[in-house]
Amino acid sequence: MKKSFIQASVINLSLVVLLVLGSLLSGCSGGQSSPGKESGAVKATLSTIKIGAAGPFSGQLSKIGLDSLNAIKMAVDEVNQAGGIGGRQVEVVVGDDGADPARALTVAEKFAADPALVGVIGPMNSDAVNAALPVYERNGLVVISQSATNPKLTQQGYKVMHRICPRDDDQGPAAALFIAQDLKAQRVYILDDKGIYGQGLADQVEKKLKELGMSQVQRGQVSPDDRDFAAILLRIRQANPDLLFLALPNPAQAANLVRQARSAGLKFQVMGGDGLKEKDQLIKASGGTAEGMYVTSIGPSLELIPEAKNFVKAFEGKYGAMSIFSGQSYEATRVLLDAIKKSIQAGGKVSRADVLAAVHNTRDYRGILGFPIGFTDKGDLLGGTIYVLQVKGDDFVQVKTVSAGGK
Repeated sequence: MKKSFIQASVINLSLVVLLVLGSLLSGCSGGQSSPGKESGAVKATLSTIKIGAAGPFSGQLSKIGLDSLNAIKMAVDEVNQAGGIGGRQVEVVVGDDGADPARALTVAEKFAADPALVGVIGPMNSDAVNAALPVYERNGLVVISQSATNPKLTQQGYKVMHRICPRDDDQGPAAALFIAQDLKAQRVYILDDKGIYGQGLADQVEKKLKELGMSQVQRGQVSPDDRDFAAILLRIRQANPDLLFLALPNPAQAANLVRQARSAGLKFQVMGGDGLKEKDQLIKASGGTAEGMYVTSIGPSLELIPEAKNFVKAFEGKYGAMSIFSGQSYEATRVLLDAIKKSIQAGGKVSRADVLAAVHNTRDYRGILGFPIGFTDKGDLLGGTIYVLQVKGDDFVQVKTVSAGGK
């Protein structure tokens, strides 16, 4: 019986071994098993180069964000249709931060955890950029923001930070010069939304106005979620300004405020910062009350730029009217893709460190904005121009250009 038991045990063990070997061989064959599918998915991921797109793709600023995302995708599609980079296709990974700093931090962590992701376009809002930068810096993940203008973003020593837009200390002084010298205003009331962008721009406008000798400058604030402006409009009425400057990032909120001001019989001139150049959310939403209003822009009107003709035609043919940062989003993406192309190694390998170095060394990229793109050692845009536009009918008309910094 002992012998029979031993023989039976040997036979059973042999069967187990055969079953295990069969299972392993089946898995390696890649036929119907799930391990085969997972292996294929890994290979597909490794065959692509990823870039992140971070911005407010939902929420109050989603119109601006989604139009920018469409421009990013358009730039990537063009490169992919031409064969990709180093024989590899480029994939856009979307990170919706809703212009919220906490969500921007979560998006940054998601991007940083993906080893195939080598660069980020955005975030778009200064508050979001400021929250996310420490994560991007720790992971060596280069950032090119198309619209974050607060000066301190490039003053904190982050090597990954870059932007293709002028700063608030470029835009604010340019706006102040226009207010004082062209509009001849004597009394100005400046309103911001308590955010990094709004307060930063408001500070710069106020500082320059006072340097120009204007003594009657007053300040006020609203919250981003405010819809009823009766209280602040009463204070503005009491100040009796010639001009109200809106340092607000939300054009829909600005339209609502202007509409209420006109309904209350307030006649002052209105001017705003770069975030307000939106046809639908400012001009249409104001119901005609924004007529004659001025806005500053940190990018040129693309319809006036010969190099942008094909982009404008293609974008509007597919998505409709552009938002203010659509062209800059496209340009920032092309700058990043060009840097990836320059840093590609044998076998199509690409590293975050090489892409960061290539972006940082960009000095004379020529795309659709009508001027060469280059970065300072801190990651700011080399040079730059501020554009002043006025609402006329259902559109914005460019009326003046001012050198960055109002110089």
